[in-house]
Amino acid sequence: MKELQRLVRIVDKFSLQPNPLINLQNESTLETKLFHLLKCEAVCSDEYVAKQLYGDEKLSSSFRTLKSRFRKKIFNHLHFLELAPEGEKGSNELLYQCMSLLTEAYALSMNSEVKLSLKVYDQVLNITNSHDLNEIKIKALEGKKRVLLNLAKEKEFFACDEALYKCYEIQRMERRAISLYESVMLALRGPIKYKFRSLEYLPAILDELQQLYDESNSSLIMYHRHILNISMLEQSGKYSEIVDAIEQIEHLIASHNIDTSWFNKKYNSFTKVYALLQTKQFGEGLDLAAISLPLFTDYSVNWFAFMENYVLLAIHSRNYRLARQLLNKVINSGHVEKLNDSSIERWELYRRYFVFLLQFNTDEPQENNYSVITSELLILPKDKAGFNLALLVLDVLEKMAEEQTDDLEVQIERVRKYTQKYLKGEKAERPRLFMRLLLLALTKQNAQEAQEQGQKLLEKLQVAPLPGDAFTEIEIVPYEHLWELALQLLQKPMRAQ
Repeated sequence: MKELQRLVRIVDKFSLQPNPLINLQNESTLETKLFHLLKCEAVCSDEYVAKQLYGDEKLSSSFRTLKSRFRKKIFNHLHFLELAPEGEKGSNELLYQCMSLLTEAYALSMNSEVKLSLKVYDQVLNITNSHDLNEIKIKALEGKKRVLLNLAKEKEFFACDEALYKCYEIQRMERRAISLYESVMLALRGPIKYKFRSLEYLPAILDELQQLYDESNSSLIMYHRHILNISMLEQSGKYSEIVDAIEQIEHLIASHNIDTSWFNKKYNSFTKVYALLQTKQFGEGLDLAAISLPLFTDYSVNWFAFMENYVLLAIHSRNYRLARQLLNKVINSGHVEKLNDSSIERWELYRRYFVFLLQFNTDEPQENNYSVITSELLILPKDKAGFNLALLVLDVLEKMAEEQTDDLEVQIERVRKYTQKYLKGEKAERPRLFMRLLLLALTKQNAQEAQEQGQKLLEKLQVAPLPGDAFTEIEIVPYEHLWELALQLLQKPMRAQ
């Protein structure tokens, strides 16, 4: 029922008026009642819905028939959405519009209305010519070519054929660009070791993409090159250069060298917010995040990705009240479960860290109203130089908070082994320095002594540069803040089990 509920909310938000499939004006029909019920209720089980509609929680054959018929209509309604105002359509919205028109044209052709279908194909071509949608242009030209063949219009047929030949050449280059892009992005979304390896071949791929763009003048190719260029800067830790890269793309848009529909405010805003987080410009980052959040459709995949940076900005700036509000919206939305497994596990890790932080923040209410997102973390522990480090740190701090002295030797050995095995090289300097501080806290068990002996390590940590995403995941809580928390924990007397 939750899946159906999410679909209803999509239809309700982007629905044309009047609704072509469900008569929402007739409040007496069961379909209309079901639609409003799913739209308004936070959580709806099948039994609850049956009780509201039929007065009985029993899942009768009538209820199942209604649900099946309603589900088909909701899915069919996905063909009739208005995703964006006419002047604000990006490439995805234009693609959706063109695919709908192509379906209309094909249906007309199948029913011998070839001249009418020709007009619809021309509608598609007008859109693709204005917004550089080569792949869709090919489909429209192929359809138009079939119609011209049936009408025996020789001149127009060969003109269409010539246009197709040019499009096929661009298509070949675009598909090569997409293949390169996808292979890199797959690596960048994997463990740290794969991100690190990607830096070896990313510059050559960017050069090839630039060459493909120069030959094709395809906005799609430049769009994918732009994202990979930003990714390379992120992986290398060159966060201050990201804003410059965005400004270069905006200059190309302003000079009409690339089509604006491929480059929207969402991606650039998302990227800038992330760069401000990494460069510790928290105030500016929070301001931009607040302004940019309405650009993202609530509970979409991009919205969740943006909210990760927003939540981390709030935590890093110690604005825990804002962090609480944002986490409440994410975790209690009921939409987290539609994300991929690694994203779900990240949100669970953020939740665990924040709940732990609140225990030691007297300015915020202590009640925990965040439901566990997932009880098992199966993917993050495998990322040894990335999120597994965050898991280890949290586990050690939780053990310290339990004030059990008998377990400290085990934790000391865990920290030592992990540091020796996984935190090597200059790019691992920040996590390595923090682990040395954590080890100091575990061995000294005295706050003042640990603080004095750890001062030089802390000073090194404070000036250590960010390593870049290819070498470590972003710190969920800054290591400097976690060191303060470790010292706070040491001020409590330890007890033996």
